[in-house]
Amino acid sequence: MSTAQDVLKILQGCTRKTRGSEVAFSQLVAFTNKYLERYADENPELADLEENTENLLAARLIELEKQGRLAIRYEGSRIESIDFPEYYTSLIHAQYRKLHERPSLPFPSEETFEIVIPNSLIQPIDVKTDFVTWLGKQPGSGVRVLRLMFPEGLKTIIATTDLLPRVLVEASVHKIRGYLRSEKNVSYIKSKLSGVFRNREMVLAEMLGKILTTPDEAVRSVLQPSEFSFHFWTTLSSVLIKDLAGKKDKMQEDHDYAQTAYLLGYYNVYYKGILQRKRETEAALQTLDNRLRKPPYAFSITDIYNFTDSKGVLLTKRYSTDNINEYLAEQLRGDGQKQLAPLVRLKGPGNKEYYIRHEYVLQVLMEGLFQASRDFADHFIGSWSTDMKADRRPREMTDQGAFEAAVQERMEQRYPVLCALCRFDLIYLCATEQKIMGEAAAEVNRIIDREQRTMRPMHVVLNLDREKLAADAKLLLPFWQAIPWLHGIVRFLQRAFMGTKTPGYLERTSNSRRKRRGVGRRRSAARLSQSADGAAATEMQPTTMQLAASGDAAATSAARPKARSVDQAATRNVKAQEFKQRIEELQRAYVGEGGNVDAKLEELIERWNPLLDPVAKSNLVEDVNSLVRDFLRRMKVGFRLIPPDRARIQGFAEKLSQSEVFDQIRRKDALKTYLELYMLKILGKIS
Repeated sequence: MSTAQDVLKILQGCTRKTRGSEVAFSQLVAFTNKYLERYADENPELADLEENTENLLAARLIELEKQGRLAIRYEGSRIESIDFPEYYTSLIHAQYRKLHERPSLPFPSEETFEIVIPNSLIQPIDVKTDFVTWLGKQPGSGVRVLRLMFPEGLKTIIATTDLLPRVLVEASVHKIRGYLRSEKNVSYIKSKLSGVFRNREMVLAEMLGKILTTPDEAVRSVLQPSEFSFHFWTTLSSVLIKDLAGKKDKMQEDHDYAQTAYLLGYYNVYYKGILQRKRETEAALQTLDNRLRKPPYAFSITDIYNFTDSKGVLLTKRYSTDNINEYLAEQLRGDGQKQLAPLVRLKGPGNKEYYIRHEYVLQVLMEGLFQASRDFADHFIGSWSTDMKADRRPREMTDQGAFEAAVQERMEQRYPVLCALCRFDLIYLCATEQKIMGEAAAEVNRIIDREQRTMRPMHVVLNLDREKLAADAKLLLPFWQAIPWLHGIVRFLQRAFMGTKTPGYLERTSNSRRKRRGVGRRRSAARLSQSADGAAATEMQPTTMQLAASGDAAATSAARPKARSVDQAATRNVKAQEFKQRIEELQRAYVGEGGNVDAKLEELIERWNPLLDPVAKSNLVEDVNSLVRDFLRRMKVGFRLIPPDRARIQGFAEKLSQSEVFDQIRRKDALKTYLELYMLKILGKIS
């Protein structure tokens, strides 16, 4: 079966025969028939084209037009002609093939060709300003015809974009080779260059000999310049341009050598720039690699993009994100000889990714677990001790399941990298590859279950024992509070003689009262339900006062202003009740059902107030409270109009916590929660 490439080959032959880029469709059909008569036996895949020439030819031409290879002109729905611009590029390519075989020929110009190339197809390029830019352009879908224009009255050169990367370089080197075949020219160039390359005469002679004997190596010295070759070609180009371009009566050879000097000079600059950028990129990637080997060892992709050099300059100014992605992809693949690639990609909570070199996995994991274990122990012991001083027993302190869930949740929030590292396969492979022994091997065996091939629970990994932590928390209590019977007696005496009630006692009392009120309401509702039928059956009779009121119109009229006043008061009462209910709902969101606001505030004070001196501690609390009261005093009118929601309260607390007076307080989260709840307490007193 014929293809579009078969038709393209036929079209190329037709345009060569007609010596033009535009061919009538009827002319192409006739040429195709003759082509098939001659080559059909050698190409059996063209059989379908022979059977249905016009239709298949039209279909293949439309396909080539979609590829941008040609343009079709229609007359109605019928194909009239085909415009094939590649005809001109094929002529130019043929001329450069001749130049390769005979380097003494001049560079192709518009006068070289027997036909006229339309100006609309030619892209003019000023060699001094635009040539390097065109060298750096990525090859597009089509080949462009270029007119290279030189200064100093030099002739132009016709080329195509696909000839720039290699063919034009080779042609230029061959031109220089022809120039140096003259002993006079060689002596002249040596005399000019020897002053520049003092003490390097042997290297200079070797380079000149390379141009004469191995031109391919000379071409390579342009495309992949060394320090010497770069200076050599730059100096040689400058000498030739200065010597030839300024001549008034130039011969064809003068034009050729001057054009060559310009081209090689700019090729030299372009490829030197590429080499320089490549070296800078390699150096920057080496800096990136070194950075990955420094603490904290595990980095997100954002961290990697923000790496800087020793001067604080972003490395992305020396390489692109594509360079980073290619480097990471290469490091993640490895060399195939090891089970682990040099770089490991981890996925933590929230699907956030981290990158770490595999040799640092166990180090980061062990050090991180040790730090996290101490942090968690301090947290639970401190918070549980505070709760027990307030006669509370947190659920995670008494329930193993709640304790394990709290450990896992806190771990994901505070140590996402450690969570990402806690993978059985990763730890097992790292331990196997590094051949760890002794205490390190014992620690690995403690945190992974080799039989089940899984990680052990997080509280085991962190070496946290709930009962031991609870016992340590009790050690921080006063001695009388650690002994149950003595604790009960002291609390009873405090309530009886001093009126002191702990937050835990208040919460339990409140819960008990709420339960009793619930029982009372259910009983009252039952009694009302039983008496409802009898009350509904009793017909109400008008009283003497009602009759008198109904007949006294004057009194009613006089009472209207008073009634409006009563209605307004009732409306205010309703709004006040709604406001109070809203505040109570917000308070419950902080303290829970049956919780006590004052008790919760005392608990929060213990968290954010670091002072040990009771007087100083009390003064700091009062300063904070005064600031909140002053702030709310200015906002009360607005609150009466619109009851606050939780987001609004949190916004006010955030604003207050940023005040300079709170700079000494480090535990900002506990402080902000305290400010929010204290605001609600004050607002609950607004009438």
